Formats: sequence, structure tokens, C-alpha cells
Amino acid sequence: ERERKREREMTKQRVAKRGAQRRGEDDGFTCGVVRRGDVALYHQFTKPLADGLNLLEHLVAGAIATSAAVGVLHPMDTIKTFMQKAASAGESEVAHRSISIVEAVSQIVKAHGLPGLFAGVVPNVGVQGPAGAIKFSVFEILAQHFRPKVKESWHNAVDLASGAAAFVACSVVIVPGELLKQRMQAGVYGNLIAGAQEILREEGIRGFYQGYRSLLARDIPYTMLEFGLYHKIKAMFRKRMNVDKLSAQQELMAAGICGGITGFLTTPLDVAKTKLMTQAHVPKHLRYRGVADALIRIAREDGFKALFRGSSARTLWLVPFTVVFFGVHELSKRKLLDRKVLLSKHAVPASRQQRRLALS
Repeated sequence: ERERKREREMTKQRVAKRGAQRRGEDDGFTCGVVRRGDVALYHQFTKPLADGLNLLEHLVAGAIATSAAVGVLHPMDTIKTFMQKAASAGESEVAHRSISIVEAVSQIVKAHGLPGLFAGVVPNVGVQGPAGAIKFSVFEILAQHFRPKVKESWHNAVDLASGAAAFVACSVVIVPGELLKQRMQAGVYGNLIAGAQEILREEGIRGFYQGYRSLLARDIPYTMLEFGLYHKIKAMFRKRMNVDKLSAQQELMAAGICGGITGFLTTPLDVAKTKLMTQAHVPKHLRYRGVADALIRIAREDGFKALFRGSSARTLWLVPFTVVFFGVHELSKRKLLDRKVLLSKHAVPASRQQRRLALS
């Protein structure tokens, strides 16, 4: 009896090992010394989603798209922040007046030279790249999982909900970089290291998350609209043109329309977030206490139009930003899929010795 039991256990182990070897071969995992747990983790990262790309490839595509858009369009973001930072009546004895894009550029260049337009670009790209990887990956995983499970009329609601969840997932990474970037753009700090040291010294670790709620209040609606509108506009284009797949130019057009609408509608929340994040040197009794307080006080002290301060710069920034953002993402996905097809044609099956080494 004991002999039979031992034989059954050995048979189970052999079957399990063969299954693990097959999974390693199917995924193209042919070399490297790893444990079975590592193979399982690798399998999760390389398991294809509905669009043919796996999680690792979506992370790469998201990081490339976000870094490209953030880096190229950073000067417009600096101009927008400078316009919004302009002192309100409650912050200065000098009466507030709105400034134009040309005046903002002139003042930035006069004070800091051309490099002033790129103030804060390092922390911005440094956190937006990883954050974009997380955001796109979470969105794709959720949207591709739930779309087939609901009626087509609910697809837009799935995209909106997936966009909200995607931003919440990446917000912990974004906020510290966004805080440093905006304070450097507004002239609060001269450089990244000095800014980080001052925050850590005066406010502690929590100081890096000042304005976190205001960022969520702005960027959850923004990300919902960004992803939701983009996919909705693409669906409308496909239906109107009676095609299954849009060309790259049509996708770029959809992205531009999406960026303009989303950027303008979320400007008041962006103004409130900028005020909250750049008030480090404002006397405590004059500081805004939250998003609602900022919106109410700005409208009361400077008028309703002040809530849309910088909307022209924000829209001019977000239209090309969204075009680059989604355009590079779509291009990256296509290139990764093409690479996958090419590799599959030239794939060499793993030898028995390689699989044994990988699973030893």
C-alpha cells in the first residue's frame, strides 16, 4: 500500500513538472535559472490579453507614450502653470490681472531664460513615465476584461470606470513629482534637490502628498473623460466610416478632439489644484483649505472667469499632448504586435535541457 501511494505521488510530480515545462516553452521562456514561483509570475506578465499584447508589453507602451508626450509638451505646461499661479487678490497687495500666453512666455524667459520653460521637466518625466505605464496597463486589463461581459451600450461606462481606476492606481507615483514640478515651474524652488530637501525638512514625507485630494479631484474626472471620450470618438468614427479599424491619422484626429474637450472642461479643477500645490510660501491664514474652498474663493475674489485662467494654454497644451499621448501609444502597440508576429515565425523550440535548467 505504501509503495502504491509513493508511486502515485511521484506520478503527480512528474505530470506537474511536464505542465510547468510546457508553460515555459509556450511563453518562449527558454533560459535562466528560476524557481517555479518565478515561472508563475513570469507567466502572468506574459499571458496575452484580448488584444494580443501581454501586461509587460502594455507597461512598456504606456511608459513610452507618456514620457514622449510629457517631455515634448512640457513648455506649454510651464506656461499654463505660470498663468494660473498669477497672484489673486487675496495673496498680494497688487491687484490681480490675467496675463496672456505671450506675456507669460516673456516673463518666464526674462526671469530664467529659455531653460525656464523646461523647469520641473526632470521630476515630471521621471514620475509620469512609470505612472503612464501603470495607468495604461490597468485601463487595458480592466476594459478588455469587462467589455466582453456587458452589452455594447455599456462599453463607454466600462471605459469611464476603468479610466477612474487607472488613475487611482497610478496616483501614488504621480503626486510627489507633480508637486515638485509645479513648485519649480512657479519659481517656488530653484532646483529639484533643494525643493525635495525643503519639503522633507519642513513638512516630512506627508508634504510630498500635499494637494493629493485636489489632484484626485482633477485627474479622476480628467482620466475618465480622456479614455472614455477617446474610445467613444473612435467608435463614432468607425460607425460613420463603416470600417472595423481606423487609420493612424483618424486615431490622431480622435485624440486631438478628445484632448481639447477634456482640457477645457477640467480647467477649474486644474486651477484649484495649482493653487493648492503652489501655496507653500503663502501665509497660513491665506491658504486654501481644499478644492471646494479654492474654487469658491477664486470665483468670489477674482470672478467666475478666473476659474478658467490658463484655459487657452491648457487646451493648446492638451490637444497636441493627447495626440502624442494616444498616437505614440497606438504606434507602440502596433510595433510590439508586429515584433511578436515576427518572433513567432522565427521561434526555436526550447530543448529539454534548457527547460530542465529553467525549472531546476
